[in-house]
This record gives sequence, structure tokens and C-alpha cells, in this order.
Amino acid sequence: MDVRFCGNDHEDNPAQGLCDEYRLSDLADLADLRVFADRIEAEQPDHRVLFSLDDIHQAMYTSGHARMKHGLDDTAGFDLSGLPDACFEDGEHRGYLTTKAEFFIRAGNFARLVADATFEDACRFDLTLNQEALDDWFGFQDDPLALPDRPVAALPVPAQAPEDMLAAFPNGYFTCDLSPALTFAVARHFRQAHGYALFGIGASWLGLWRRTPPSVAELDRITSDVRALYHIDDAAWRGLYPRVASAIAGRSHLWLRYTE
Repeated sequence: MDVRFCGNDHEDNPAQGLCDEYRLSDLADLADLRVFADRIEAEQPDHRVLFSLDDIHQAMYTSGHARMKHGLDDTAGFDLSGLPDACFEDGEHRGYLTTKAEFFIRAGNFARLVADATFEDACRFDLTLNQEALDDWFGFQDDPLALPDRPVAALPVPAQAPEDMLAAFPNGYFTCDLSPALTFAVARHFRQAHGYALFGIGASWLGLWRRTPPSVAELDRITSDVRALYHIDDAAWRGLYPRVASAIAGRSHLWLRYTE
């Protein structure tokens, strides 16, 4: 694996300067990302590492619109007195966030946005998987490195829980997609209920992983929640369940599509 440190001040930073960024290439398998995340999180115990996944440039585009739509960079109500001079112009805040010192603003706005979101809310959203999306999902479960664009962007994010990292790279802009609050709720639920931690987000997919593959008993609960999230009816589920269960069993990763 090749690792390049990019800092936080280049134009392709997915967090728009709020976090440092590394670029990872020449990956052998998904375990390379785990090794890198473990190293950074050992060096920076108050940070967690968020990775970019599919179609990074589209994800950056929609993330920008999601930030504006939900006012995630609004500074109203925040104490800006401790910010560096670079954040101001003619004595006024510039109105956009581009430094690590300003991350607390994004984090505060994001926390308010997601405060009341639940997995049940996400399941009430009309999210489905068509045949193409299902085929993609099975393929990505079998070959997880087929999903992320390369190089992969890695963002050390100040965060307590894995899903809190979404503040750095929020996504879900279009009306047919899960919103940033609902993607957060899905990630939190799969961590609390099934032991999966969010590790990545792209233009269409969330990446979750756990330290060990699920047991048989856990597998039934996981597949039940996958079914509920995508509104798979009884007839379709009878045919899909064996393939879905097989694609999750014995593996520590799980991809979840959050867009139509």
C-alpha cells in the first residue's frame, strides 16, 4: 500500500479543509484500510478515519450541496473568537469553513441535524434496490476493492462514534436518497445492533465493518434489517435471502446503498 499525506489545504480535500487527508493507493485488500485506520487512530486517539468510496468526485459535489441545503456551515450561535485570522476578512467570518480550527462548527450543526433521526425513519423512507443495484451489491460483497475509487481518500476526523465522522463528509442530497441524518441513523443502528462500524462513504454507498464475521444468530438479525431498509417484499425475499445471507456470512464488511 502506498500512502501520501496531503494535509488539509488542497482543493480536492473531501472535507474541504476541515480535516487532514491521506491518499492511499496500491491496496492489496480491504484489510489495508483497517491497518491504516488502526495506526492513525493509535497515534490520534481522539480521531477516527473515514475513507472515500465510490465516485469520489460525484460524492464531493453532492456533499457540497448537502452542506448548503442543511446549513451545516452556518456560524450563527458559535463562539468564533478563538479562530485564526485566516478565517476572517475585514473583521467578518468569511462564511465558509476551510480550516481544522472550524471543525467544531460543522460538528455542532451536524449533531443538531441528526439528533432525532432513527433507523425506523430510514426504513420508512422509500428506498429500494433494483436488479442492477442488487447485482452491484453482490459483486461488491464478493470483491470489496471493486467499490472504492483509487486512490482512496482517508480523513482523520475528530469523532467519538464512527457515524459522527459523517460530519466531515456528509452526503445524501437528492430527494430520492437518504439524507445525511438518515445515513447517520442507519450507520448508528448497524453499530449498536450488529457491531458494524462505519468506515467509508461514497456517492451511493456506505461502508461498514466489524472485527469478526457475524455468527449465525447475528446473521438472521442483520439480514432482517437489510430487508427492512430496502422494503423487500415476502415473495422477493424468499428468493433473495439465501444469496444475501451467503454474501454477508463469513465476512467482516458490509456495503449499504443509500441512494436510489
